[in-house]
Amino acid sequence: MSKPNESSAGALQPGFGVSPRPVARRGAPVAAGMAQRIAHASGINVYSSFAQAEKAWREMEAEAAGTAFQSFDWLSIWHEHVGQHEGIEPAIMLISRGGHPVMLAPFGIERHLGLSRLVWLGGKLADYKAPLIARDFWTLLPEGGFPVLWKQMKRALPAFDYIVFENQPAMLGELRNPFAVLPGAEAPDEAYLFDLPDSFEELTHRYRAETRRMDRSKLRKLEAQGEVTFEFAESQDELVEMTEEILMRKADQLAAQGISSIFQDPAHRAAWRALAALPEERRLLEVAVLRLDGEFLSGSISHVWHDRSTLMVHTYEMGKHSKLSPGRLHLLKHLQSSIDRGLTVYDLSVGYLPYKASFCDEPMRMVNHIASASLQGMVPVLAINGGLAAKRRIKRNPKVFGTLRKLRAAVKGK
Repeated sequence: MSKPNESSAGALQPGFGVSPRPVARRGAPVAAGMAQRIAHASGINVYSSFAQAEKAWREMEAEAAGTAFQSFDWLSIWHEHVGQHEGIEPAIMLISRGGHPVMLAPFGIERHLGLSRLVWLGGKLADYKAPLIARDFWTLLPEGGFPVLWKQMKRALPAFDYIVFENQPAMLGELRNPFAVLPGAEAPDEAYLFDLPDSFEELTHRYRAETRRMDRSKLRKLEAQGEVTFEFAESQDELVEMTEEILMRKADQLAAQGISSIFQDPAHRAAWRALAALPEERRLLEVAVLRLDGEFLSGSISHVWHDRSTLMVHTYEMGKHSKLSPGRLHLLKHLQSSIDRGLTVYDLSVGYLPYKASFCDEPMRMVNHIASASLQGMVPVLAINGGLAAKRRIKRNPKVFGTLRKLRAAVKGK
């Protein structure tokens, strides 16, 4: 696999999907139109609606490297319930080579404080912001070729003042995320994912014998109190019902810690319900609940996509059974189920928590690319980069971050 060189420029191979000819400077409508016509002739197409992009999008996602957060259903549902009401206009870009799609970049143009900014679609409903890329993407690009392609991509887009690309994973499966080679900084949070072994027993032996003994002891104590069941939602009605219950409990759990969340927002809740209601042949969500004699102990919402299970929402009962770690027992059962079904990667998603670090030895880098595209865009770019740098320093210091969380919970409780 050919890897990008971040320091070199290099010309793109003929026919990759960009024009080697200079394009007129952004500004005048004639120049912008010429840039878009040249881009179209070179294999770059920009769609202003999901309907226009749907056919090519669905065809590409079936084989592309990426995450379920970039699937058509995920982002079209988010946009219907959240994005369009926030004034985000799709600018979905498809890049082809010889009629073969090599990248789909789900961009949007968002108005903010009188300026327009280029963003990834998905907002807070997408843990990862990235394109979908063909498996042979990097073999079609010379060393250092992506920055050149990126210049052509920007010229083909509607005008914008600055770029806010946050929470971009460094890797898309086995392939490097091309946007991770652009200038930027590490995101405040990292992602926690790991390869699954061939058996659950092999997974448990990653832990100390004492940890394994405690897990077995807690499960036995729980089973001594009644019937312990771990169940997946099967029907569409069960998916919707269990999703709503878990989201409600998660919102309450975070609120008790002084944390506001999208789980309290009606628009985001509606998007989750719509995802849960997808027909079986397009199902994305996997919802599971651990119960004791029918009583809720722990619940999770995941999605399975291309042999990868991503845990997005996980909540647990904080009452009389909390000492028996129902959340961890739930996670272990979910891991066992994932292994039994032949899944190869388990993703605990973005953001540090001690239990995530216990499973994942090397978190994946997440990167931001915040850049101006006009003089007016320079001020918000400076402010955003400064805020993200401060947030990164706080989150990378466990003592400071822990103290702030305690203070927030205390203030919320007053």
